[in-house]
Amino acid sequence: MNLDVNPTMNVSAKNNVKSVVAKTIAKKSVAIIGAGPIGCYAGFLLAKQGYSVSIYENHPHIGLPIQCTGIITATDLDEFGFPLKSFLVNTINKIEVYAPGKKLSVKQKDYIVCRTKFDNFFAHLARKAGAKIFVNNSFMRKEGSTLVIKDTVNDVEKRIVPDIVIGADGPLSPTARAYGFYHPERKNYYGVQAVVEGMFEPGTIKTYFGNDVCPGLFAWVCPESATMARVGLAALRNSRHYFDKFMKEHGFTAKEMQAGTIPVYEPKQKLQKDNCYLVGDASTYVKATTLGGLIPGLRQAVVLADCISQGKNYEKEIRKIQKRMEMHLFLQRVVNQFSDKDWGSFVGYINQPKIQRILEKYTRENSVAIVIHSIIREPRLVLLASKTFLKDPGMLRLVTAFF
Repeated sequence: MNLDVNPTMNVSAKNNVKSVVAKTIAKKSVAIIGAGPIGCYAGFLLAKQGYSVSIYENHPHIGLPIQCTGIITATDLDEFGFPLKSFLVNTINKIEVYAPGKKLSVKQKDYIVCRTKFDNFFAHLARKAGAKIFVNNSFMRKEGSTLVIKDTVNDVEKRIVPDIVIGADGPLSPTARAYGFYHPERKNYYGVQAVVEGMFEPGTIKTYFGNDVCPGLFAWVCPESATMARVGLAALRNSRHYFDKFMKEHGFTAKEMQAGTIPVYEPKQKLQKDNCYLVGDASTYVKATTLGGLIPGLRQAVVLADCISQGKNYEKEIRKIQKRMEMHLFLQRVVNQFSDKDWGSFVGYINQPKIQRILEKYTRENSVAIVIHSIIREPRLVLLASKTFLKDPGMLRLVTAFF
C-alpha cells in the first residue's frame, strides 16, 4: 500500500490516509506485566507513539502494598521534568554515615516520595496516553505465543496474543520464567521497614554500617518529617533478626510495617528473548550499593521504548546504564568483605575534603565517575579494595568485563 500523501489531495483524502497510518501503528499490541512506575512509564512512552498498550497488575490497587523506601536522587529525577507536587513527601540535603568508630556527612540532595502517589502518577500518565490498565489481573502462564491472564475477581482466564511483551513484574518475574530466561544465579535481598514516630532531622538521612548492624549492606533512618521516619534494612538472610535488633537499640516502635524482595543486580541476566523484554526489578537493574532502582528503571523504559519504535538492539543500547550497574555491583562486593576495621578506614578516607567534593559533584547514579576520581585522589582506596580480590575470585572477572 502506498501511503505517500500527494500535496494536491483534498483535506478529506489526507485525513483518510492519516487514519490508515494510525490504524497500522495501533495494530502493534504491547502487553506489559506489572503496573509499577517502570512498567507504566514504558506503557506511556509507547502508547503516545501509537502502540496499543495493555498493562496487567495482579494487585487490586496500584502502588500498594508499599515495598520501597522511596529515596530518589534529586538531580537525576529532575532531568525527567515530572511535577514533584504529585508525589513529593520530603526533600533531603544531607546523608550521615555511621560506621564502627567513625562518622561522616555528605551533602547531597534527595527526594522522599510517597510510593503510592508516585506509582499512580505514572499510571495516570499511561492512561492519559491511551494505555489500558487492568488491576486484579495476574499473568498465569505462556502457551506458545499466547499469554494466559487471570481476572482474579471474576475467576476468569483470558488469552491474549500481543506483538510485544514487557516484563515489569518485579524481582521474581513470572514473565521471565515463562519465557525461559530468568537467570538461575539471581539472588534477592529481603528488606524490612517500619514507619516510626519520634524526633528527627527532617533534612538528613542516617545510614548505619557494620557487620553487627547489617552484614553486607546498611540500616537507614529516612525522615518523612520532623516527627515521622521510615526505618529499615535489607539483607540476603536474617533480615528480620537484624531489623528487630536495630529497632530495639534505637528505641523505635513500629507504627506500620512494610517488607519486600529486592533483586541483586545480575550481569548475566539477559534483557530480551523473542518478543519479550525485561525492565526494572524484573531485569535486576537495581543499584547494588544502595538498592535504588527507580532512576535506572525509568531510564531503561526510555531506552526500551526507543528500541521498540526504532528497531534498535535493546541489549546494545542499554550498555551505558549497564556499565553503571556493574560498577555498583563491584563496589558492593568490595564492601561486602569489609571487617569493621576496614569500614573505619573507608569512612576515614571518604571523609577527606578532596573526596567529599567528588561526592557532592556526582550523584549516586554516576558511580563510574565517583570511583575513578576518588581513586585518583586517594590511592589507598585501591589497597583497601584489593583485599577483596583474594577473598572473592569472581571480582577479577567482573572488573575485566567492566573495563
